[in-house]
Amino acid sequence: MNYINYMHKEPYMVSYNTGMCWLNKVLRGHWKRCVNMFRMDTTTLLSLSNDLETYYCLKPSRMMSVIENVAMFLYIITLGHQIGKCKRDFSIKVKLLVDA
Repeated sequence: MNYINYMHKEPYMVSYNTGMCWLNKVLRGHWKRCVNMFRMDTTTLLSLSNDLETYYCLKPSRMMSVIENVAMFLYIITLGHQIGKCKRDFSIKVKLLVDA
């Protein structure tokens, strides 16, 4: 009994979603879903991330592309999500954003 309660811990944040999987589902889904998530359509989001990368030197990290960074930033800002909810949804990626 004590072993199960104190020693054997199940991983807390084991979401199957990764940033790119989630983003591909949103971008390839219905156009209104992208507008609801980011307050802009797919072409505008792609254009924004491309402009940030080319003109403002936004660089990808080792584990996240520029489009993932921009999309997750907009997701948190536009929907007003707390970092805790995003950590549950995208455990690895948000940890990189918060620690950076």
